[in-house]
Amino acid sequence: MPLSHCLKVQALRPIPFTPDAGLGQSVYTVTRDAGSGYVQQWNLAVQRQLTNNLSLEVAYVGSHIVHVGIPDFNLNQLTVAQLAQGSSLLAQVPNPFFGQIPASSPIGGKTVSQAQLLKPYPRFQNVAIYRNNTGSTNYHAIEAKLEQRFDHGMYFSFAYTHSKLIDAASAVFSTTVLSSPNSSSLIAADTYRPSLERDSSNGDMPNVWSMSGVYELPAGRGHRFASSGVMNTIFGGWALNAIASLQSGMPVTVTQSTNLNSFAGFVIQRPTIVGDVSLPPDQRTPARFFNTNGFATTPQFAIGNASRNPVRGPAYHDLDIALVKHTKLSERTNLEFRAEVFDMTNTPAFAQPNGSFGTPAFGTITSTVTDPRVIQFALKLSR
Repeated sequence: MPLSHCLKVQALRPIPFTPDAGLGQSVYTVTRDAGSGYVQQWNLAVQRQLTNNLSLEVAYVGSHIVHVGIPDFNLNQLTVAQLAQGSSLLAQVPNPFFGQIPASSPIGGKTVSQAQLLKPYPRFQNVAIYRNNTGSTNYHAIEAKLEQRFDHGMYFSFAYTHSKLIDAASAVFSTTVLSSPNSSSLIAADTYRPSLERDSSNGDMPNVWSMSGVYELPAGRGHRFASSGVMNTIFGGWALNAIASLQSGMPVTVTQSTNLNSFAGFVIQRPTIVGDVSLPPDQRTPARFFNTNGFATTPQFAIGNASRNPVRGPAYHDLDIALVKHTKLSERTNLEFRAEVFDMTNTPAFAQPNGSFGTPAFGTITSTVTDPRVIQFALKLSR
């Protein structure tokens, strides 16, 4: 019997749109006119040869990204003016939607809070915008590089970047965005004032300095070759290689551990800054990296004045050195000996401090992101 006689094909019928879909639940919506993202980039560089082997380059680099995806906002939120009504918002009143909303829903009972009835969509919980690509970023940087090509057994390069990266969210989309529009996937302190989210990006490093260099010890200088951008000696003699890096600390996101305004649709609450939140460098410790006393609890029915990223984490310092010896054993055989020290100064690279205000760990650092000093020796025989 032909296969076509054995199968029954049934057309799929789409579910029609209905305003009653998902009553009493958290739901998604979409912005139909959201445009596609695009990037604008520009730069201007000036190079100057100072001597036969020494050159200097200074550049300005900028970029602007439009329609960046940001975590979802909750559209079902009271305004700040409504929030200011205070405790009357918590009063239980008759639920005009009783019987329409499933009884299993937190807002499906005979009574409901006054705040719920004042929300734009009182028959729903959270109403989030799916794939909300309304953000933007701005990056501006001045870059400088001084490079000495090999001369008299020495090579070095110094590079410095001073920059600023600003955005409205440093995570594009929440990992829970495909499961449920719950509070963990929403970030805005106030849906109606997205400008409150615009701050230094989580990846903003205002100052980055790096140095690399090679010094051939005078005895037995030989031929050189380039490897991974660093010069090395291939026949005879010793070479000392060094790489150093210095980076500014990156911003830390601070939120209040207890959100006293969640009943009104506010998905996070930030603390109130009451003083200088930074500490002098000599007072910063893993137990208290910034001034935790500069923050205070934002009371219910109020919005905190702390920005998204009001403090910065620890800076990063690193120095790696290597002593390298290449020995020619025969016409085709070479022996390389390397003695390498990573993190020469044994400076810990601390992780970001805790940003959850109201918890005992607030302002503390409990881990590092790199290993301590490592020393290793290696022999390599090549033909």
